[in-house]
Amino acid sequence: MAEVEQQAEQQSRLAPPPSAAELLCANDEEKKLYWDRSHYSSPEAQMRALAQSSTLYIGNLAFSTRTSHLRALFSTLGTVASVNMGLDRFQKTPCGFSFVEYLNRVDALQAVSCLSGTKLDGRVIRVELDAGFKPGRQYGRGKGGGQVREDRRMGIDPARTGGRSGGPRWQAPEPSRNSGDAHYGSGDKRGRDDDDNDDERPSKNPRFRDEMSDDGMD
Repeated sequence: MAEVEQQAEQQSRLAPPPSAAELLCANDEEKKLYWDRSHYSSPEAQMRALAQSSTLYIGNLAFSTRTSHLRALFSTLGTVASVNMGLDRFQKTPCGFSFVEYLNRVDALQAVSCLSGTKLDGRVIRVELDAGFKPGRQYGRGKGGGQVREDRRMGIDPARTGGRSGGPRWQAPEPSRNSGDAHYGSGDKRGRDDDDNDDERPSKNPRFRDEMSDDGMD
């Protein structure tokens, strides 16, 4: 009984989940909303979808991270409905981002508060509320097949290319002077790894599946 009361007390100390408007503002000074033109007809349509969404965008992942690692981590905060790993559109290999959908929106909001800025498989991950996964969004849009941001890098980041297998290695964020400045949402200048607005689309080659989810990337 005492243990139950202690857990209830700890939960009551958690900060309330941020609002959708707060989650959208990755830069509190600029208050810019990143509009995904390839999937939403207007910023308002994206906002409406975001206001009801229980889907998260996970960025800056190690290439060795698998759906089982993500499910193990995010299920600590609620029931995970699906995990869709971002893929190089040519090689069909993980390229550093993913979409995690919860059954309940409140769990998704709490995950943004608790897990963004923590380490998974040696990488500091970004966790942002997303308007919802759609088939095709799992493919990288860079010229090389991966993320657009990878095209801009001069070399290979060894921290992203590890071949380690097994369970996930998770670390809480390290304390810093700026630890109180949470970065939520999808509105900063970098945009989204999967949503850069170029004309590239997933290949229609039948060897590519419509979507890659838990069943294919464990």
